[in-house]
Amino acid sequence: MRTRRNILLFTVLLVIGLVVFWWVTLKKSDDLSSKVATPSVPHAKNETQTPATANQATPPPKPPPSTTFEAQERAFITAFKTPIAFYGRVIDQHGEPVPEADVKLSANDNAFGGQPSEYTRKTDASGMFSITGIGGLTLAVEVFKPGYSVIPPVYGKTTSSGLFEYGLSRGPYQSSKSAPTIFTLYKIGAVEPLVKVGEKNFRIARDGAPLSIALYQQGGHQVVLRCWNQELQRPTGQRQYDWRLEVSVPNGGLVARKDAFDFEAPDASYLPSDSVEMPTSLGNQWRSFAERSYFIHFDDGTFARGNLRMRAAGDHFVVWESFFNPKPGSRNLEFDPAKAVKSP
Repeated sequence: MRTRRNILLFTVLLVIGLVVFWWVTLKKSDDLSSKVATPSVPHAKNETQTPATANQATPPPKPPPSTTFEAQERAFITAFKTPIAFYGRVIDQHGEPVPEADVKLSANDNAFGGQPSEYTRKTDASGMFSITGIGGLTLAVEVFKPGYSVIPPVYGKTTSSGLFEYGLSRGPYQSSKSAPTIFTLYKIGAVEPLVKVGEKNFRIARDGAPLSIALYQQGGHQVVLRCWNQELQRPTGQRQYDWRLEVSVPNGGLVARKDAFDFEAPDASYLPSDSVEMPTSLGNQWRSFAERSYFIHFDDGTFARGNLRMRAAGDHFVVWESFFNPKPGSRNLEFDPAKAVKSP
């Protein structure tokens, strides 16, 4: 019994002691604050004191209370419910409307990582489609139709697909019936049988020795590549080196092909050769690789198109792909694998 009373008494005394200690500490803190805030008057003429600064006299204002976690969470969830009203129009490469095109839409409306909600639409006679009454952080749109090729995605540009922001900091994406977002499909035209040389790797010499690539085994339909490369002669520690690639057509000419969806070869303006020049003097513009795309014309009236990728470092090789039309006079170079011609 006595032990119990002793423990109780000790507890009461401890609590009283803590209260007294807290009161004394607080009193000292108040006294110190008042002394700092109000400078004392000197007692003697020879005694000097440094007056309190403005910062000492006036404590800095307290920062506003930070946004609570609950408020941040509510704002995050709300962003995934941002209203979406989207209007689009599908056209072909000639600007003509594409009716009855399939449209797939995916709204990112799940704040906790679930699958987005998906919707489908069909374009009307003028190529128009729309979706309203839904919500989401972003909206992904894809369009397609049999008989048309899909144009690959390009960052920051709407092609046959696009991603549009609604609940992000830049504000909701804007489109309307009078100003719809334009999507483009490539309309496939008449297809003729072509001979394909598909993405083959060719080692190429560094001293200008010719590399001949046959596009078709009949009639000398060839492209000749030559490369001069100083990579192995560069000083130790130097990254750049001089190199040059020449592309020529012995029995014809070539011209740059600038549009990946341009399948009709021009009828003029062909040159016998083209070159890629990479001297070290190019500085930041210098590269150890190059890509080129050409239309090719042979002197027997046949046409082809070809793509090359040159890696002028390490193993030192060229990747070549071409499509040759064996029908003289035809400039149609659109390829259908089902109509491919085997080279004899």
